[in-house]
Amino acid sequence: MRLYLADLGHNLVSTTSDTYPLGVANLAAYAREYAKPKSGLEVSLYRDPQELKAAIDAAVPDVIGFASYAWNHQLALSFADYVKARNPNVVTLMGGPNFPLTEAEQASWMQDMPLIDIHVRGPTYEGERAFLNLINRYIEVGERREGLFEEAIDGSLYVDRKTGEIIRGGEVQRMRDLDEIPSPYLGGFMDKFFHTKLFALMQLARGCPFTCTFCNSSVKSNSKVFRHSFERTKADLDYIVERIDRSSPLCFADDNFGMYVQDEEVADYLGHLMDTYDWPKYIRTTTGKNRGDRIIKVMRKAKGRLPMTSSVQSLNPVVLKNIKRDNISLDTYSEVQKELHDQGMQSYGELILCMPGETKESFMKAVDDLIETGVSRVAAHQLMLLHGAPLANPESRREFGLRTKHRIVARCLGRYTGDETVVETEEMVVESSDFTFQDYLDTRAFHLLLTIFFYEDNFQEAFQFARDRGVRPYLVVRHMLENLDKAPEKIREMIADYLEENQSELFDTREACVEASTQNYDGLISGELGGNLLSKYSMIGRFVLVQEALDFLGASIADLLGDEDRETTAMLDAIIGFYRCVMLHVPFRKTLEEAPLWQTEYDIAAWRASDYKRPLSEFRFGKRREIPTEVDQRVKSVLLSRLDSFGEHPSGLGRFTRTMFATDFRRRVGEGAAQEARAS
Repeated sequence: MRLYLADLGHNLVSTTSDTYPLGVANLAAYAREYAKPKSGLEVSLYRDPQELKAAIDAAVPDVIGFASYAWNHQLALSFADYVKARNPNVVTLMGGPNFPLTEAEQASWMQDMPLIDIHVRGPTYEGERAFLNLINRYIEVGERREGLFEEAIDGSLYVDRKTGEIIRGGEVQRMRDLDEIPSPYLGGFMDKFFHTKLFALMQLARGCPFTCTFCNSSVKSNSKVFRHSFERTKADLDYIVERIDRSSPLCFADDNFGMYVQDEEVADYLGHLMDTYDWPKYIRTTTGKNRGDRIIKVMRKAKGRLPMTSSVQSLNPVVLKNIKRDNISLDTYSEVQKELHDQGMQSYGELILCMPGETKESFMKAVDDLIETGVSRVAAHQLMLLHGAPLANPESRREFGLRTKHRIVARCLGRYTGDETVVETEEMVVESSDFTFQDYLDTRAFHLLLTIFFYEDNFQEAFQFARDRGVRPYLVVRHMLENLDKAPEKIREMIADYLEENQSELFDTREACVEASTQNYDGLISGELGGNLLSKYSMIGRFVLVQEALDFLGASIADLLGDEDRETTAMLDAIIGFYRCVMLHVPFRKTLEEAPLWQTEYDIAAWRASDYKRPLSEFRFGKRREIPTEVDQRVKSVLLSRLDSFGEHPSGLGRFTRTMFATDFRRRVGEGAAQEARAS
């Protein structure tokens, strides 16, 4: 039996699915281990659409399975169409979390996809057992589609094409020991991806004890957490580290990494790998929503290469009740942040716009409160109504007055099998009973400024300088928003373009969105239009309009400080001058080769290194000094590799900067020269 399993990612604008396809690899490993032997199972995995097309053209499979997510569903359907056109008898399967919860919505969903024969779905997004049931049935009936639909298959659903009836198989039980799934790494299924620019992905545990209604991990049957053994995890890590490009990050697909005692053992071993191989240099995952003490331990063991993502989503008690979520108290949260700061580690706070019961005022207050706990960055995601999430159900929409628009999923479009434009769209909440559309636009503009300026301590020196004089970071960013008319012209134009694109990308229906995407295809593919707008414009602010951004930051802080003395002005100017010298920017290939001399009267680097425990005035040199700067060679190597993979345009920059720290994009200050200058 020839079996193709595809977890496709769009790649014409930029690589959108940047990790190894772990989900379908697990299916492949499970089926190869447990499927009933008959004609033998030949399994191939695909991430790139071009590779899948070439494979289909060379040899049509007997069975093809597609992973469905919000960012690749239409791409999967286009390939189902393509393979059916070559052989209508190919059995087409689809699985994944992108599937409605209510039976009525499921029926409509499946009936609108006649090219998909069977939807493989367990009750908890664990499709391995369901998939095996289907493959075994196919083998039992002689590997022909005719007998496949004679009765229900546990873990799967399909439409009886003669009667239109939905045939539902029974539920499959969850796996309590994830080691039941043979390792796709040790089994060789991932070998083909080690030589790509994709990132290694692992999953240590499945399940989430939280019931947040906006998330498609919140179903009750998914509430218990089961995991792989440490021995299995260690074996996978050993296999990966021997084969991977060690400048590449490591990604975990866990919902709450670091929250469980077993994660400490994993973190210990990660520390060993860092000591031995200097890998991984960055770990991308979602950290736990409570047990801050344990998360701190895990982060310590990970040597600062694992940032904590504190996904509070809202601090409004009304919202938290509406979405069935519990957060740790702000006091506890602040204690966690202090410990992280003392250990030199970073953490991020996450909010979501337009949550049920949220107001503009409560959202802005939450940003201020989160910053004051000590986080290094605050992200404000937009609320998407996802298939499989309770908040997307019709009754929830009515209860909270959710008004939605449709837009292209960033960079997720293209033409892959012919002239048809394949477009992924998402349904965004842009208004609720308590949050107007104008509130939505105002907070989007505020969040863009926040993302440019308050990002991973990138401008920490300037914000600390303002804080020492009684001005909180939130007040600086709010002042920028309220005084955009005083901003440099290019900054004003950037904000105006951002808001215009925010509105122009929103459509009342998916159909209207697809039509506009087809008409504007060339601009969307080139990156001139569309993309993740927050990411794109924040990249412009951080790496293109660097000098203008620094002008605006310096002027805004000066405005808030008022009529300060000459020394205060000189120190603020010194901080801004420091940034102009050390910050890398577009064009990177040129600026990576430059080593400008930092001319200063104040040792900003030493002030930062002291954790600002003494005032900047005490770090004044006797006279103006020139101090050399240089780019760290490791950072240079990683940056050049990422530029080759993703490009230097704003959309490409947004793809790889999230796997590097903001301060990686700075030149180092020459230590020897700085010490000599201080001594004199």
